[in-house]
Amino acid sequence: MRRSLATAFLIAASTISASAGERGEPQYFVKAWLQMPDRSFEQTSGWCDGEDDCFVPIGEHVIQLRDMSASSYTFSFWNDPSQQDACCVSHTGFPTLRLWSGRPRVVPLYYTPRVSGDPGQILFGNLVIAVEYLG
Repeated sequence: MRRSLATAFLIAASTISASAGERGEPQYFVKAWLQMPDRSFEQTSGWCDGEDDCFVPIGEHVIQLRDMSASSYTFSFWNDPSQQDACCVSHTGFPTLRLWSGRPRVVPLYYTPRVSGDPGQILFGNLVIAVEYLG
């Protein structure tokens, strides 16, 4: 499944247009594809300058990238970055991950229901993300 998601992402990413939305000169190109459990999806692309936190909207959510370098970056996924807690966590239970740049990465995202008696983590979706350093 991960291979088919990555393949679909690469095909879709080639058709997405990007727009600069950050201060400074773009140094990183971000492409992302969010596959939901019901097979619906959202896709996005954008530019980051690498100097500050970078927020890339995807559907009704936001990808936050920080500590960007040519080889890696820190990733988190939010409903709204002004909220105190991230929307989703990785399989490790942490809201942030350090990922390698370059090729697409598949990140399964989980959320924790706020209703008593629900299971600990429920699959939110799989995010396929690629961050390319342009320097």
